[in-house]
Amino acid sequence: MIPVAIFGRTSTQEQDYQRQVVDMQKVADRNDYEVVSVITEKISGAKSNEERLGVQQLLKEAKSGTFEKILVTEVSRLGRSTLETLKLVEELHSYGVSIYLHDLKTETLDDDGEMNMQTEMMLHMLSLFAKNERRLTIDRIKSGMAHARANGIHCGRYKGTTEAKEMFLSKYNKVIEGLKRGFSVRECTKLYDVSLGTVAKVRKYIKEELNVLEVA
Repeated sequence: MIPVAIFGRTSTQEQDYQRQVVDMQKVADRNDYEVVSVITEKISGAKSNEERLGVQQLLKEAKSGTFEKILVTEVSRLGRSTLETLKLVEELHSYGVSIYLHDLKTETLDDDGEMNMQTEMMLHMLSLFAKNERRLTIDRIKSGMAHARANGIHCGRYKGTTEAKEMFLSKYNKVIEGLKRGFSVRECTKLYDVSLGTVAKVRKYIKEELNVLEVA
């Protein structure tokens, strides 16, 4: 039997994810899957993956090889932020875990671990949405900063101040993990949506640790 996980999410505490779990259990029963993990959360899908305990548990178990597939009622259960959802799907795929999307009646990976045409189209659309989402966010930030400056409010770090190394690294745990797994700087910029300069700075700070891993 193929080990699978059921993942359910609701946006508020008042909503109930039990129907999602029941529906996915039926899918598992029909396909003779063994449900080894049921992970649920009540949190907005617009939150970052790092803020979502359910997603973090999902990734932890996927990385350890607990299951081979994840059953969800629809892609929005994975997240409402296209950028975060795209990163989540790509990371799960890197662990060889396929995602069954019940509303589309399809899986993201085939039996050989390759993406099918429908999945590639979905991820391509997610990438486009994420790019547009990021552009709109940047535009809003710029507009807000311009408004603040017009009202005499200082924006950004004050001249002459620096950020502590530990504080800086604490914000990029995923980048650190990616570098330690052997991803290149450019691969990390695409996978974690951070600038080339930021990844390079992280790599510089943990250079000694990376050298030890290479020797080992």
